[in-house]
Amino acid sequence: METILNNYDDMRVMRMIKKQLISCESNLELLRKEYEEKDDQLLALGIKKEVTNRPVDEAEVAELTVRLEALKKEIQEIEEDKSKMAAYNAYTRR
Repeated sequence: METILNNYDDMRVMRMIKKQLISCESNLELLRKEYEEKDDQLLALGIKKEVTNRPVDEAEVAELTVRLEALKKEIQEIEEDKSKMAAYNAYTRR
């Protein structure tokens, strides 16, 4: 990575990092919104099953659970990337 970044001036690197940070923030917002929606759906199914004692589609529960785990992992990865980019100093290349 360092060899690639050495081909660009510091200001350009910092501008691109800023663009990437903005992109990360918008992606995080979308992923968090989807996570909330899926979590609400899973909660509604749990209430239907455990409170009202009605049958629920177990495949749907499993699908929601898998998607929630994937979203959680994706959100965590983006937050880590965002943190690394925010801490990066183009002038010292660290």
